[in-house]
Order: sequence, then structure tokens, then C-alpha cells
Amino acid sequence: MRSAMNRLPLFCAIDLAERIERAEAQLMSAAAEAARLRRGDDTGFALRVAGGVATYAEDGSPFNKLAGLGFDGVPDTAALDHIERAFADRGAAVQAEVAHLGDPAIGALLTDRGYRPASFENVLGLALDGAYERVTPPGIDVRACRDDEFEAWLDVVAEGFAHPDDQGVPSYEEFPRQALANAERDFAAAGVVYYIALRDGTVAGGGSLRITDGVAQLTGAATAPAHRRRGVQTALLSARLADAAATGCDIAVVTTQPASKSQQNVQRRGFHLLYTRAILVKQVESSEASTPPGAPIADHATGAAHASDEVRVLQYAGSRQQLRPLFELAEDSPTQLDSYIDDGRVLVAVRGRTVIGHLQLVATDRADTFEIKNMAVREDAQRTGVGRRLVRGALDLVSREGVNRLQVATAAADIGNLRFYQREGFRMRTIERDAFTPRTGYEPGTLVDGIELRDRVWLDCLLGP
Repeated sequence: MRSAMNRLPLFCAIDLAERIERAEAQLMSAAAEAARLRRGDDTGFALRVAGGVATYAEDGSPFNKLAGLGFDGVPDTAALDHIERAFADRGAAVQAEVAHLGDPAIGALLTDRGYRPASFENVLGLALDGAYERVTPPGIDVRACRDDEFEAWLDVVAEGFAHPDDQGVPSYEEFPRQALANAERDFAAAGVVYYIALRDGTVAGGGSLRITDGVAQLTGAATAPAHRRRGVQTALLSARLADAAATGCDIAVVTTQPASKSQQNVQRRGFHLLYTRAILVKQVESSEASTPPGAPIADHATGAAHASDEVRVLQYAGSRQQLRPLFELAEDSPTQLDSYIDDGRVLVAVRGRTVIGHLQLVATDRADTFEIKNMAVREDAQRTGVGRRLVRGALDLVSREGVNRLQVATAAADIGNLRFYQREGFRMRTIERDAFTPRTGYEPGTLVDGIELRDRVWLDCLLGP
């Protein structure tokens, strides 16, 4: 690969940032349209707004966002109202990705409307001003992925994403495997090319490339943990850069989490930090009484729309710390809670505008299994069916994503929880002895229903045929 280590840093002027953001908006728009055609319904949309685009594909999709804002004026109130209603009617929060080189008025407008920062991501670039040679470490082979290799490509990329960097700012986003599989198929229809890496004949990693107006977008790169630090990512990167340069692209871009190992790796290959995107999120509520097409969670409430006593189950996109008192109702160890409170997705039970219960869903090391990690209902709302609505909402959500099993763990001493989950269709699977000890962060002598907290019971509910 052509050496880039001695080059001067790439300067990112406003027009270059606009060009990159326009390419990103075009990719999201094309992918959302591909998802709409795949589904054959009106769930998805792509709405142009102030030079950017608001896109929605389906529940849990990485295409559900506002992209490309800040370089062609400021959206008016009516346009944002329409976009927010469209997301709310599908049970989704609005996620805006805003480049810091865009118009500062965009950030001010969104924060005034209730958007709050959830994370950041860095955009790095490399000038492609000549031919690039492929770098192929011994035993590594990189080539375009064949149709019959897509599942293997997806497996290795999903495995890589499931074991992210432990360095830098954690990613805000986490996608179920089925949503990821759908998104990658839609990417292919939108012009993304997949590359598969084999190490000694075994699929070890994957990446992808899309070319738009001379911009090479390097996306979806991951290496299975067992094959890391063997030159797989170097080979994937050089292959895509060589192909991009051969087609006449003048810049390659990649997006990483700030201070992550991924950022460090691409900077070692000559990429320079161009700008940062702020991820701003707003949780909005539907103005419709019934569940709209494509809404992720069934609304089991009855009666007048949004009546004061109606309970609705929604996906939550705010700060987890705001829900900490609820989490603490189901977790006796502050240390354990700190270790997982930000993981996965959270459903909330809302009465009026008040959250009265929550359920946390996390992925497991099995692609077909999700776990209820933490669930609680406010004490004054218990024994009113709220917990049942949360569990049914979770079952509805994961079954739509092709998950076959939902599992949960509870204390063997908690007779109420054992009774509740079995009534909801869960069955006992295993007992984990001495799971609640000082070693794992639990105070000795803790009692639940007069029984000492010691052992953990695992239960599961099978969703497949």
C-alpha cells in the first residue's frame, strides 16, 4: 500500500465536510428505499430536510436517523414537527447525527427542541492521490464476497461487533443480529460492495465499501476475536483503498468511536481526523391511539387515546441514569448495576408522561438468544399488569427480529419473580449456585422473602416453532 505516514495532515474545509455528509445522506436514503422495497410496505421513509435526510427502515435498523444536516440552511419548525411525528408513530426515538463543522444553529435548534447528546463519533479521511498496492500478510486472502458467502460474512462481522474495543468512548448503538442482517442486505441493494477476509482458509473478517461522487466510504469492518492482530484489518483496508483509488476516488473516509482501537488503527495507516459528529437523541411520543404499521412494540392498553390511566410500552432513548431508581429495585449490587446499566435496549412503561416501569434487553453470546437483564415496576404500580405488558412487549419485539429464545435470571429466593415468569411462559433451565456473594458485589446476609440471597435461577421462553 502506498505509504501515507509522512504526509501532512489532511485539512478538512467546510466544503469537504459537506461533501462527505452529503454522501452519508445519500447512502442512508438509498438504504432506506432498499428496505422499503424489501419489506413491500409503507413502514420506511426518506424525507429530505435542509440538505440532509431523515430515514427510517424498520425497528432496530441502523438507518433510523437524521443525517447530513448543517450545510444547507436550518430546518423549519414544521419540517421537524413532521419528521418527529413520523418517528414517534413508529415507536422510535429521533437520532440526529450532527457534524461539528456544520451550521452551529442546527445544534442550538435541536437542543431547544429537547434533543440531548448520547454519544459522539469521529470521521477520518485519507487523500487518494495515487495508486495503492494491496498489502497481503502471509496466510491472508481478501476478495469480494460472493452471494453464497454472505451468511459467513455476516457471522464474522456480527461476532466482531459483539466483542468491541474496550478502548475509547463506548458505542451508543447496538443492533440485533436480524436487524444487522437486514441492513447489510439493504446496503448491498444501495451499492455497497462486501469484502471477505480469510486466514488460512477460515473466514476471519469482513468489510465493505461504497463509492459516491469520488468519496469512498469504508463501512462495516470487523475481525473475529480469534483472528485479531494477524493483519486481517490491514489487508481489508488496503484492498478497499486500492479498489477505490482505481475507480478515481480522491478521498476515503471511515467513521470510528472516539479514542477507540479502530481509530488508532486507521490513523496508523495514514488517516487523519477530519471532524466529529454529535449523536443527539430525542424521545418523542406518538399522537396516534393505535399501534401504527411497523411499530416495534404492541400497545396493549385499551380505552381513549393517551388517557391519563393508559399504560404504553415504548423504546427508551434517554439517559439510563434517569432510570437508575427503577434499576435499583431489581439490583441489590451497585457494582453490578454500574457494569451493565448502559447495555442493550430499554423498554419503558409510560402512564401519561410518567415512566412507571422498565425492562432492559441485552444480547447474549448466542445470536438467537436475548436476555432480560433488569426489569422493575414502580412500587405504587405493581400488581396492575405493568410487568406483564413489559414482558409481552419484549417478546413481541425480539420475535419480530428472528430471535428464538428469551432468557432471564432471578434469585432463587425471589418466589414472586419465579411465579411471575412462569406465568408468562418461561420455564426453569438451570440453577447457578452461590451467584450472589460478596465476591460478586452482594452484601452477605441479604434476605428476599425471608430467604437468604445465594443462588440464581435461569429461565427461558422459546419463541420458535
